[in-house]
Amino acid sequence: MSTRLAEARESDAAREGPRPAAPPPSRGRAARLLAAAIAVWTLFVAVFMVLTGEHWWWRPAELMPPLTFVVVPLILLLLAPLARPARLRLGAAALCGVLLGLPLAGLNVHALPGVSGGSPAPPDAVRVFAWNTEYWADGDDPDAFYAYLRAQRADVYLLQEHVSWDLDAHRPVPADHVAALSEHFPGFHVVALGELLTLSRYPIEDWRGLDNWPHLSDPAIGMPPAGAFPDYYRYKTLRTDLRIDGRLTTFYNVHIPVQLDVSMDPFSSQFVSFMRAQEVRRQATYRALEEDLDGNELPAVVAGDMNATSAMGELGRLGDRLRDALHASDQLHPVSWPAGGPAMWRLDWAFTSDAVTVHDYRMVDSEGLSDHRAQALTVTPGG
Repeated sequence: MSTRLAEARESDAAREGPRPAAPPPSRGRAARLLAAAIAVWTLFVAVFMVLTGEHWWWRPAELMPPLTFVVVPLILLLLAPLARPARLRLGAAALCGVLLGLPLAGLNVHALPGVSGGSPAPPDAVRVFAWNTEYWADGDDPDAFYAYLRAQRADVYLLQEHVSWDLDAHRPVPADHVAALSEHFPGFHVVALGELLTLSRYPIEDWRGLDNWPHLSDPAIGMPPAGAFPDYYRYKTLRTDLRIDGRLTTFYNVHIPVQLDVSMDPFSSQFVSFMRAQEVRRQATYRALEEDLDGNELPAVVAGDMNATSAMGELGRLGDRLRDALHASDQLHPVSWPAGGPAMWRLDWAFTSDAVTVHDYRMVDSEGLSDHRAQALTVTPGG
């Protein structure tokens, strides 16, 4: 019986043909490693999207270049052919990772042919120039600094860090260059508060700083150190209402506090305390701006150093109220920092209300005068 059974099995095997060879152990291991990498990355992105925007302890994770959210899954996608026999499934999973990361990467789809949302600017359009000056002209040639500003030929300048910095004490020092600006820009109107300065060819009908302090969730850690320059911390948004062709338009000059100080020891209590305090100040700045926007019926332009990237969730709060000027740009990857090397982050942003038409928007080289590139946009305020 056993002999006949063995013969029958051999006959069946002959009819079925040779069995497929098992994949080499190296390929199976590659498939498992790639599957694990895709799973870990997808989990990280999901957690990132949930936590971004409000948690001080998550801020270091938010500092990676936004392009990372596309580059990493693209690398995994390119490795998928090596992971036989699961290459198709793993390739599809990696491709989903690319699509998941695209909204975070900061790429501008409007730069693609036929997609641009810009339009020709009429002769009476308003040229706006927003720039973090990196402590004004400290360490620079003042003549070159003012020549650079004049060369922009803007109608409205929204300038941040109109302040000096005490390197030894590591603190801001008030600056006053209003008289110098009046000499270099005759006929322009100037207002300055804290570290913010707005320069306008148009009459300034009204202006005020938006006070952060009533919006501090924890004043005990959000208030400035004793003896510090209080207005530097208190006012991070300067509102000016300009009369342009007989109608008022609001311009918000904004500098959101930075998340952390890279010069500090990341394992020190001082580093953690500073991050916590900065988070309270950041959120207070956003709340003060949002409250003012909600009560403002005038056409509005909001521009400045937001110290946030396309991957950070808090910018969505402005996006719910305003429109990013990026739709009028032809730059595929608009970035503003650092200006002196390969720029990887867009920290500077410009938004407008629906009543404002943006004709052109671009990042401008700061010619070594600041660590930030500047923003230049051309707009037509509506009624």
